[in-house]
Amino acid sequence: LASVLRVPNSMTEPFPIDLKKYEEVELDPWKQETIPADLKAKIQANIELCRDAIIFFTACGSASGYGGHTGGAFDTAPEVVLLRAMFKARPDKFVPIYFDEAGHRVATQYLLSALDGHISAEHLRNYRVGHAGLPGHPELHCTPGVKFSSGRLGQMWPMVNGVAMANPGKIAICLGSDGAQMEGNDSEAARLAVAKNVNVKLFVDDNNVTIAGHPQEYLPGYDVQKTLEGHGMECTNCNGEDLDALYAAMRKMITADGPKAVISKRKMCPGIEGVEGECHGHDAIAVAKGIAYLEKKGHTKAVEWLNGPAKKAEKDPQKEYLGTVGSKVGANRGVFGETVVKILSAMPEAERKAKVMCIDSDLEGSTGLKAIHKAHPEIFVQSGIMERANLQAAAGWGMHEGRQAIFSTFAAFLEMCVSEITMGR
Repeated sequence: LASVLRVPNSMTEPFPIDLKKYEEVELDPWKQETIPADLKAKIQANIELCRDAIIFFTACGSASGYGGHTGGAFDTAPEVVLLRAMFKARPDKFVPIYFDEAGHRVATQYLLSALDGHISAEHLRNYRVGHAGLPGHPELHCTPGVKFSSGRLGQMWPMVNGVAMANPGKIAICLGSDGAQMEGNDSEAARLAVAKNVNVKLFVDDNNVTIAGHPQEYLPGYDVQKTLEGHGMECTNCNGEDLDALYAAMRKMITADGPKAVISKRKMCPGIEGVEGECHGHDAIAVAKGIAYLEKKGHTKAVEWLNGPAKKAEKDPQKEYLGTVGSKVGANRGVFGETVVKILSAMPEAERKAKVMCIDSDLEGSTGLKAIHKAHPEIFVQSGIMERANLQAAAGWGMHEGRQAIFSTFAAFLEMCVSEITMGR
């Protein structure tokens, strides 16, 4: 491992949550209609262990300043643990990869790599640390044990269709999210899966939380299940925190032929005080919240680490970067938002509303648009995770003489908009 990854000093301390307590079980959905009582206790213990570990090492990301994401991986632990038990029982039935269209839930993949012995549990504490081989999204050939790359939302499912088509007689799994399902790629993937009866199973975490808000509030009319059913895909929904109901729903769809989806209804970060159902649950859990959670679970060593060594985690080895001299230099995205606010504030309100529109793709806090939203909500459109459509809406607004639209996204997401940029000139 050391030859592949730069190994920070934290490797010398034992991981404070004993992953050896994970007890592998086998669960055959073709033979077991319900979860046997003895297996259910073990599965629940495995879920709790995984969730505790995810809280700890993603909180390390907060403590070190590298950030990350807790909520999605924490949420989907029940689905992952159940799938792992099914993979163990029926390797003949599955492509044993936990494809995830929400790449930011990468904590799941790193935890699985540790459970499978590809990386040490101790290395998880270096979650997202620069050059430690644990980036913010899974990257093939970067982290031992990671079997796919997953970037922006919506990118993964179309690829999983191909995996299923290349493995006739086996089931391909895709972990989904309500945010990812907003992307146009998923609509295209659903149509192909239905038209060709692709044996892909989708497990969607529908927690009504994205980076910048709650879809039911900013995108009324959007419904994951109705959208998928509109493409002809059979769906069922359940309470994702009810293990028996979740297994019943997963079993129903797994044992049926063709493309199926299970929509798991739950709040983001269920059971985490001060985080449950909140947008900040999407990001790496705050150290104080992580400590409070772990204290209740009796993980004293984990708390001690977060209170001390985690905050001293090895930083980027580069001491300085050109163009960032002094503490007064702010983030480019922040300066952008503040500058636009100054320009807008100098305009009469009526003119501002008539001439300017700012449209967001659920990234306002990440690309500088939050300042515009706060200062001038009258020209701000809080849209969903659908960059191509939002960019074209901005282009359409800007076609009119004297009008200006504002759009932003991550550079890594911009590549999907090349055609829209060309045609929207």
